[in-house]
Amino acid sequence: MSNGKACVVFTTGMDTEAQSVSEQLAHEGFEVCTAEADQEIVEAAQAGAVPDEIKSCIDNAVICIFLIPEEGHECLTGAAGHAGASGKRIVAVAQNVESLPQIFDDIASSVLKVNSPHLAEVIQGQEVWERADGSASPRRKIKRIDCQ
Repeated sequence: MSNGKACVVFTTGMDTEAQSVSEQLAHEGFEVCTAEADQEIVEAAQAGAVPDEIKSCIDNAVICIFLIPEEGHECLTGAAGHAGASGKRIVAVAQNVESLPQIFDDIASSVLKVNSPHLAEVIQGQEVWERADGSASPRRKIKRIDCQ
C-alpha cells in the first residue's frame, strides 16, 4: 500500500537522522525524496529563492519532514515557507525543540525531538508536540495581533 510521497529536508551534518527518518517513512509505505540544504541554499534563501530541487521534493509530497539542527537552521526557513504556502503537512524534528525557529511554531502540525519514539505515530497522521525531555507538550499558542 502506498501512502504517496514524503519529503525529508535536512541540513548538512544531519545525514544519519535523514537516513533514519527516510527508512521509517519507507516502512510506512511512502516513496521518499530527500533534499539537503547547505550554504548555497542559505545564500539562495537570503535572496528570496528556494532551489528547484527542494521545491520539487516539497511539491510532490503529501508530508514534509524538516530535520532542524540546534544551530545553522536558517537554510530551512525558505523551504518551510514554501511547504507551508503549498498546504503540505509539516513535521519539525529538532535537536532542540525549545529553540525552534518561529516559522515551525506557526506552520508545523507536529514537533518532535530527534530520535523520538513518536515519529511513527506522526507519520500515520497523529499530531504530537514534544518538550525537550520527550514528554507531551500542548500545541503552542501563537500570539496574534487582531486588527481593529
